[in-house]
Amino acid sequence: MNYRVAVRALCEFTAKVGDLDLRFTPSPTAQQGIAGHRTVASRRSAGYQAELSLEGQFGALTVRGRADGYDPSGNVLEEVKTYRGDFTAIPANHRQLHWAQCRVYGWLLCQSLQLPEVNLALVYFDIVSEQETRLQETWSAERLQDFFNQQCRLFLTWADQEMAHREARDAAARSLAFPHPQFRTGQRALAEAVYKTASGGRCLMAQAPTGIGKTIGTLFPLVKAMPARELDKLLFLTAKTPGRKLALDAAQVLYPRAANPALRVLELVARDKACEYPQNACNGESCPLAKGFYDRLPAARLAAVAQSPLDQQTLREVALAHQVCPYYLSQEMARWADLIIADYNYYFDFTALLYGLAQANQWRVATLVDEA
Repeated sequence: MNYRVAVRALCEFTAKVGDLDLRFTPSPTAQQGIAGHRTVASRRSAGYQAELSLEGQFGALTVRGRADGYDPSGNVLEEVKTYRGDFTAIPANHRQLHWAQCRVYGWLLCQSLQLPEVNLALVYFDIVSEQETRLQETWSAERLQDFFNQQCRLFLTWADQEMAHREARDAAARSLAFPHPQFRTGQRALAEAVYKTASGGRCLMAQAPTGIGKTIGTLFPLVKAMPARELDKLLFLTAKTPGRKLALDAAQVLYPRAANPALRVLELVARDKACEYPQNACNGESCPLAKGFYDRLPAARLAAVAQSPLDQQTLREVALAHQVCPYYLSQEMARWADLIIADYNYYFDFTALLYGLAQANQWRVATLVDEA
């Protein structure tokens, strides 16, 4: 089995260290970021290649992504970052992450074009002043390959675990039986319609009377459809807290709480409901759970994937046991959960967490929208 990972996701896993620090905000919106990248590309020479697709292999790991730009005339690969505010306020660990991405793309480019070396440039674009700040290094292909291999080795143990989980998850879904002795009146027809729709990659608008068992009647067939459709995630989206509770209860009926669960279930809640220190700012100088967050995250992440469902209370317990922020641990776990239960706004918005992750990682996603 091959495991695919985006360049950004790889580097965020291997190269993020130090404090959680939100002082360098507000960051540009997705639309502003896209516009900024286009502005930078428009300033380059005619042969400039924007959004260059690159891919490489390391064992069972396929690493892929789109480099922001490559100028063949100067042999310069650019990684563009949009920002607003004071450039000098960008935390050092943010810049370290940006360089990691640039270097991984650098190796993928050298491998693709058989280059002996490449000039790497971090281009920081201020969306307000439209000024560029440029940092540049020259790396040999050999050094870049060593860097790439190092990042992949750091990730590979986790990737092996994820591949094993995916196989176990899909096997469990194929053999999953309806959890009750019989369907309620109308429930089988609903479940069959959902399964056929999901299997065909289509959309379904379903109306059903109260008491039919809509939550289990839609979640069960969608889980069953995951292996054949090669789905990465299921999203159960609702506007109300009671809707999240119903979905969590249904998930536990299908998969009772257990260590190393076959289906990883995650509940996402609003920041104000998850924050332990609402009076503090989100940085290591103010909040103890932000101090060293990324240094303690690997252990917290490993503990969290062994728990399901990761409802608000369970996630809080895991987070506090490892002294990390529950809210930002939940955002990290969205990358590794199979079923995510959240508010509509976590997906149906260009700036939303789940939408952004799905686009960046090219996830195959199915959504259940409650009371649409």
